[in-house]
Amino acid sequence: MQPRSAAVHPGSPSIFPFCLSAIAFGLASHAALAAEQSTLETVKVSAEAPVLKPAASKLAQEEIARPQAKSLAEVLDALPGVNAGGSPRPGGQTINVWGFGDVEQVQVYLDGAGQGFDKYQQGTSFVDPELLGSVEVIKGGHSPFYGNGAFGGVVKAETKTVNELLLPGRSVGGFAKLGYQDNGHRFSQSLAAYAGGAGQSADILAYVTHSKGGDGTQPDGTPYRFSGGEQQGGMLKLGWRPADGHSMKLGFVRQDDELRTPWAARRGDIPVPSAYDIAKYGLEEAWLRKTVWREQTVESMTAEWSYVSSDLPWLDLRLSYAQSRRFQHDTRPDGVNSSAFDSQFGKESWVSQRDKQWELRNVANLGEGWASQQVTVGVAWSRKDRDAIAYMPSKARDPSYNYGLMNPRYSPPGSETMQSAYWVHEWRPLDGFSLTPSLRYDHIEVRGRQNLAPTYNNPAKGHDYSALAFAGWSPRLAASWRFLPRWTLDAGYAHTWRAPNADEVYDVQTLGSTTASSRQLRPEKLKALKLGLAYDGGGVLAAGDKLSASLAWFRQDVTDAIGQRIGPNRGDGPGAPLPAVIGFYRNLPGYVIRGFEFDSRYQWRGAFASLSLSSVVGERRHSLRDPWGKDEPMVDIPPRKAVLTAGYTFAPAGLTLGAQGKFVRAQDRVPQNVNPEAVGYAYPAQHGYALAGLFAVWQPATAGLKGMELRLAVDNLFNRSYQPYLTEGAEGMGRAIRSSVSWRF
Repeated sequence: MQPRSAAVHPGSPSIFPFCLSAIAFGLASHAALAAEQSTLETVKVSAEAPVLKPAASKLAQEEIARPQAKSLAEVLDALPGVNAGGSPRPGGQTINVWGFGDVEQVQVYLDGAGQGFDKYQQGTSFVDPELLGSVEVIKGGHSPFYGNGAFGGVVKAETKTVNELLLPGRSVGGFAKLGYQDNGHRFSQSLAAYAGGAGQSADILAYVTHSKGGDGTQPDGTPYRFSGGEQQGGMLKLGWRPADGHSMKLGFVRQDDELRTPWAARRGDIPVPSAYDIAKYGLEEAWLRKTVWREQTVESMTAEWSYVSSDLPWLDLRLSYAQSRRFQHDTRPDGVNSSAFDSQFGKESWVSQRDKQWELRNVANLGEGWASQQVTVGVAWSRKDRDAIAYMPSKARDPSYNYGLMNPRYSPPGSETMQSAYWVHEWRPLDGFSLTPSLRYDHIEVRGRQNLAPTYNNPAKGHDYSALAFAGWSPRLAASWRFLPRWTLDAGYAHTWRAPNADEVYDVQTLGSTTASSRQLRPEKLKALKLGLAYDGGGVLAAGDKLSASLAWFRQDVTDAIGQRIGPNRGDGPGAPLPAVIGFYRNLPGYVIRGFEFDSRYQWRGAFASLSLSSVVGERRHSLRDPWGKDEPMVDIPPRKAVLTAGYTFAPAGLTLGAQGKFVRAQDRVPQNVNPEAVGYAYPAQHGYALAGLFAVWQPATAGLKGMELRLAVDNLFNRSYQPYLTEGAEGMGRAIRSSVSWRF
């Protein structure tokens, strides 16, 4: 169990990307031959205004590629109601939707496979934007297709497809890309080959990526220490359409990271080593002693069969399976005071989280006229497994702690198994009007596992890892009315719930007054309401223009919220003493989050623009510290935000130029303004800020350069210092100039 050397690690590429490389080069050779026999067509950057829907946002491939972002959270940060949290370090980002930021409250999926990672002070998902073709954010707990949480929403990321990558008129193609970012001197490379597409019976897509960079710099020129690293990944996608109506898909995605990082990847700049440590170890070694060497793997596999009958409108059947794994291995340098890190997964740790799910769904279109309806029914099974093992040298001689090799009591092993069924009935009695009631049933079993350390398996302390079961219904009602040709009203109500997870139930201790499993926990409950107005039309400011806009108001009322026993009133009543054996978690009164968001897209000839606004307010009933104390503002509520984008496409030259401004209000509604004791768990108040960025895309029309694309993006153009509120005080990165050149053939 020796840590990696403090020297620069060269990395050891995994077999998976190299296998994909072999496939890619094989396909690329066929693509090159085809390129010699046909004329390439210019790929156009679309600036058309999409149709917007209230309480939902969707990004196409161009919008994902435009900022040349390094993380999914950075891509989504421009959307109304969606904010990035955590630090700029690799693996340190979180996604906040409508004031919800926990893994179970914002569920992230990649091609249908769960991507959530739940570990203290770490990022919550690790999706490489380079692989993405589209991203959709469904906000609020209004979707009947997702259960056990998702109060904030669902992020559905889809990888690129053969149809998206192929040049027009082609069935075989290849793609190569080089990228560079000056802040951190980060280089990236991508290579892909693919065949199939529309009109073909089969598809194959192989895509590999690699990037490596050093530490970035803050706006004042200070190094953002340990913000670099090496990442490699790729995907292999297969599709087959053996007969009319039948479709089969199989996909593999993998990403590997190796980096030197602070254990808490979400935190900002780390404190300077003490003079004593510098004198004893030297400056470089003193810095390294504050870090871990991290090896991280994220992988997923998805499979799907679907059948759509051309003769039977009631038969549109889909069977899907998905599995995913997130694995993180941390090693601290030799000689550090390991006992000081017993609450941070010790000297060395191995954390693994796995998801598996099956789903069978059918969509039936029935009736005509006033009886027109669409009925969707489905059944699903899913399981989440989490396991963490840590080595604590301070316990190496103690058999009650398994000689130091144990499951951290604050990250207990366990599983959550969910069996579900749902019914969604969309009735369209009038043209432009629909009413959609739905009902979902979930049965959830939460099961713990005994700790490797015997001291945490003591029934006298209340350590009980046996299974708990929760079950319940989630009714929802949605309505949509196009009351004028260009105007649509939307409304939705949802009443759903979330079972306590394995961490919350089986977090136990050996000392103190809250040693037991928290088996008394009740599910959290959500009552959600949203109202929306959408416009989609043309001829607004000039002939031939198009405007799409949406406005949404929402209210999310959560009761029986699960939280820790902290503060003066830890018993079950005001001033009540703690029971002899009680768990660390309890149900709190809850909170209300409400707000609005506005989104708009405009396009006229070559000009395009977008404007979004969002405002969220959250109030906790009483407080986290005292369920009978004063009401206080919620911790994870983002400040108000506006994002303005404008640009112009010079079609004859194949050139697009644009700029973006992000305007963020100060966040001064923080819990410590009401309860000074809240400073222990609240984020510090932050000033407002404004950031500017530029982007450019050039697709040469010259015959010899067709298929080539050059991109340029400048982030934080004026190099402003800022601290986003949800980063818990982490400083934002300084100006970054990102460039790339790619070629499709």
